[in-house]
Amino acid sequence: FFLGAFDWLHIPIPIWVQVEGIAATVRLRIQFIPEPPFVRNLTFTLMGVPAVEVSVVPLASRLPNVLDLPFVSKFVKMAIAAGTASLIAPKSMTLNLKEMLSAAVVGDTQALGVFVITIHYAEGLSAQDRNGKSDPYIVLAYAKFGKPLYSTRIILGDVNPVFEETAMMLVTRNEVQAEEDLSAMLWDSDKRTADDLIGRVQVPVKKLMAEPNVIHKRVDPLMGFEDANKMDGKLHWSIGYFEKVPLNKDLERPIPPPKDAQGNVQAEPKPPRTAPEMEMRPGDKAPNPAAHDLPPPPPDVQRTPPDPEWPSGILSVIVHQINNLERQNLKGTTGQDREGQAGQDTDEPSEEGSNLPSSYCEIVVNDDLVYKTRVKQYSSMPFFEAGTEVFVRNWHTAVARVVVRDSRLRERDPILGIVNLPLAQILKEGSEVTRLYSIQEGVGFGRANISVLFRSVKLQLPRPALGWDTATVEISRPLTLSIQDKSKAAWLNKGTNVVVSTTDSTDQISKAAVAVDSASGKLTWEFDQLRLPVYTRYASSVYFEFGTGGLFDRTPDAIAVLWLKDVIDDEETTIEVPVVVGKDLKQLRQNVLNDFAKKTHDYQVIGTLKVQLRVDSGLDMDHEKNAKSQARRHAFEAYDHIEGEAQVAERLAHAGDDGVIDKQERKAINAAHERQLENRQRGVAGYKPYRTMKWIKQGIKNRVSPDKPPKREPTVNTEA
Repeated sequence: FFLGAFDWLHIPIPIWVQVEGIAATVRLRIQFIPEPPFVRNLTFTLMGVPAVEVSVVPLASRLPNVLDLPFVSKFVKMAIAAGTASLIAPKSMTLNLKEMLSAAVVGDTQALGVFVITIHYAEGLSAQDRNGKSDPYIVLAYAKFGKPLYSTRIILGDVNPVFEETAMMLVTRNEVQAEEDLSAMLWDSDKRTADDLIGRVQVPVKKLMAEPNVIHKRVDPLMGFEDANKMDGKLHWSIGYFEKVPLNKDLERPIPPPKDAQGNVQAEPKPPRTAPEMEMRPGDKAPNPAAHDLPPPPPDVQRTPPDPEWPSGILSVIVHQINNLERQNLKGTTGQDREGQAGQDTDEPSEEGSNLPSSYCEIVVNDDLVYKTRVKQYSSMPFFEAGTEVFVRNWHTAVARVVVRDSRLRERDPILGIVNLPLAQILKEGSEVTRLYSIQEGVGFGRANISVLFRSVKLQLPRPALGWDTATVEISRPLTLSIQDKSKAAWLNKGTNVVVSTTDSTDQISKAAVAVDSASGKLTWEFDQLRLPVYTRYASSVYFEFGTGGLFDRTPDAIAVLWLKDVIDDEETTIEVPVVVGKDLKQLRQNVLNDFAKKTHDYQVIGTLKVQLRVDSGLDMDHEKNAKSQARRHAFEAYDHIEGEAQVAERLAHAGDDGVIDKQERKAINAAHERQLENRQRGVAGYKPYRTMKWIKQGIKNRVSPDKPPKREPTVNTEA
């Protein structure tokens, strides 16, 4: 325990707790079976409240045991009796030893399929603000469960918002059995007060699942919290339920022939003498004459890879346990008498000692942190049996990472190691793989037992929708603006600067980089490549703002909006984007300008902007300054350990190609070296006081000058 003030001061208060003995009578029943591991279920019950001797000594080990005090002792006995009440006869507990002792086999996902939901637009919403408008956004959830599972962006000052956002929601047997409704709730975002309900729509899950693998367009009137309360407005959206694809029998690998201890292939076993229809297996009451007419067995999930025809599906990642987990002894042998001694300790990790880690695991899919386990305190053999299921757009390009961290007090949690799982390689021979992986690129050792399972769904997404949510937008020169209606663009006569923004980052092209062709009305900007990091790219846009409006009015004169959901990953493309002017450009830049927007929003198209860009999937070093929250920072650190440091080292390896390493190159090399030392807790970072001071500095910085919160915070699931 500690006494302290914020992150500045922590005073430890030692308390010695020891379990000295447990005495109880237990009745056991074990079910034996004829195949390995020869046991199935173990049922046990306590024949009475166990006697537990515990000592708790605060401050100093020589002080008396506080549990010897009458009141405290009685309270402890009552707590033990309450905790064991569910195990005392006639009650009991049953453990499936077969599952615990056998190799872990997941077999199938908990999710039955996936809902694909596209929010097109809403019309005629009620005004919730004094200016006669609303700031709407939409939350998708299961109505009874209530937890928000997806949220659209907020569109300011609009009662006819155009979203065109697509969300994928997994549906499990729990939602079907609970007779859940799929809920879309429209809210008005308020700056200082609680958000107001604009309306909601609910559709039964079973009704949506009745006709699978088809997208249905819907127009639903908005209701209040009670179905009898009608609200102004309608929601235009599309919903489709897509079920899992059966495994393809043609892709199943044959059973490999048995091998002896030396790895030599053994002879094929002799066929059974008894005809199949006369065989009797364990559990059969009589021979089965129709055995030879039975259909072939279903494909084995561990020998059947996913069907390449269906790239989208459900990914399950489960962390079972980590074997021989320990921290690195970075100091090695110290002292004056180290001559002739072993440089580092090579003994097996012990369950007692000061070097035991308190580990937890994070699961990162396509550079987005999606799941976090509980902390397993001070153990070299932590058992987790925890994991998650997520929708993956394209398993051919998807990458999952299991990051093992050490929960430390008063310092950042270091990475003990990472397991990198590119699905195209992992699932080459089967849709499910369970094996031991060595954790790498961290300050620890160990082997993690992990199961990876992928099941495709009957969904064919267009190519632009098969990318990653986290990316970097690369904009290359030149940028060409063609004006058709010059009467609306008098501000272009002398050229203008261009502000280029995404939801997460902003850059600017100087007015000095523009060349104006008065005859054709074209403006061309020559500039160095722009790199704009973006999260949630399928709900984000790149918008270009021209002009600044005036000395005091920073509103742009015109904008062009390019939605990233329409761009293919990792391919350079040239796109022409309409340039528009209007009364409320701030509102327009968050709306998708389609046919409905033309009817409900006041704007005019005055020209086109020709853009050369490329969406570079995944994180890169440009995301570091945007990694404000813990979830994004941890995802970036995992990327940095696996890819980032190697990319920086490769780039700096060419610093001396011209024969000279200048001052800037030398500075970059030293910075990269210090970064690697700090990531691996070497050099000055090997001392705990230094790491604690870095942690305190970050805590004080967050409190004194907090950064603006991220516009879209990632959702990280944890153990229930």
